[in-house]
Amino acid sequence: MKNIAEKLLPMRFAVPLLIVLVLLYALISEINYRNTKQTLTGGIALTDARIGAAKLLQLLTDAETAQRGFLLTGDASYIQPLHHAQAELKGSDQLLQYIASIGPAGPADAQRIGALVAGKFADLDRTIELAQAGDREQALALMHNSGRQRMDELRALFQSKLAEAAQLQQSARDSIYAALRFSQIAVLVLSALLMGGLLLYLRQLGARERQRADYQKKLEQEVNDKTRGLQTMASWLETVREDEKASLARELHDELGGLLTSAKLSLARMRPKLAHDAQLLERADAVNQRLNEGIALKRRIIEDLRPSTLSLLGLHVALANLCADASGQMGIRIRSEIEQVQAHPETELALFRVVQEALTNIGKYSRATDVLVGLRQAGEALHLEVADNGEGFDVSSLQAGRHGLAGMRFRIESRGGSFSVVSAPGQGTRVAATLPLVADAADALPGDSMLQVH
Repeated sequence: MKNIAEKLLPMRFAVPLLIVLVLLYALISEINYRNTKQTLTGGIALTDARIGAAKLLQLLTDAETAQRGFLLTGDASYIQPLHHAQAELKGSDQLLQYIASIGPAGPADAQRIGALVAGKFADLDRTIELAQAGDREQALALMHNSGRQRMDELRALFQSKLAEAAQLQQSARDSIYAALRFSQIAVLVLSALLMGGLLLYLRQLGARERQRADYQKKLEQEVNDKTRGLQTMASWLETVREDEKASLARELHDELGGLLTSAKLSLARMRPKLAHDAQLLERADAVNQRLNEGIALKRRIIEDLRPSTLSLLGLHVALANLCADASGQMGIRIRSEIEQVQAHPETELALFRVVQEALTNIGKYSRATDVLVGLRQAGEALHLEVADNGEGFDVSSLQAGRHGLAGMRFRIESRGGSFSVVSAPGQGTRVAATLPLVADAADALPGDSMLQVH
């Protein structure tokens, strides 16, 4: 367990590492998004500023062109474009706000441009007034001197702001490209780290599953070994139990049988001497009857402990006699369909005990009127069946150890066979067992030598 825990220790850091990488990826993406958004917003503002500056310069140029056309030709048709340009220029506050956003000197430059535009407006109005008053030469002089000077300064300021805006826009583009490149590299690096972390996690998960499977297999092997050991011990104990029964049966047959037989012979020798006394003769007959009953009880106990017919006459006769005795005791019909078979003595004893226990259960619980006991051989296996038409029971709710079913199942399964019980309330009961003809490992238990020595 300690080695497994040490091997699985890196597994504890795989998931937190993946979570940290995902959070880092999300953080970098969010920062990059905000920086890119801010840069794009600034770039759009710079574009608007350049457009505004260009529009303002164009309006001033249009106004100056209309002024020159009127002064040179005296054509009143130039007055309308001039007034239109002037109206547009008077609403140039938003354009000046765009210019104020260009660079650190933007507000001061915007204020200077506003003052120059206002002065330009005044010059335009003054030249038009002079021209309309007939003083065309003074109007031209004002246009060439003051108006030209203001326009040159405005053009210089506009060129400076446009160049600065262009430089800032280029910096914004470079910043966006850098942010996109950084985002691309970050995505690739984090994707590689995430993929590596995921592969590491899957690898560790696979290793963990394999180790758990190996550990589970080891546990199952230990359980199987312990189970086989318990089965071996239980089988040995069962063998000891049967041997003790056989030994007790022999003791009863030899010792108690001898005593009862000797008593019966002694009573028989005494009987002629009691012929003159009718009362003593009657008592002697009663004692003789009790001796006969004791001998019969002794024989029945011996047969229950170790059926002599099984070892002397075989399984077929032993089961037939068992069915006949049970039928007489229970007063019900027991049909026997038993084939002549030969098997290992312990196998025959196991089958006999199962039938004996099944018939005992039928007599105690089933209230059956018809019973079938069948034994047949199919290939290298013996198939036993005991079925009745009694009350039946719910197998799923049967309490542990009830009806001796656990003992029957153990007898069969400990010898490599299979055991089943099929029953339902009101539908009778069927007990079935299958045992191999060839003795399995359970027949050669470690305790057999102990039994032989004993």
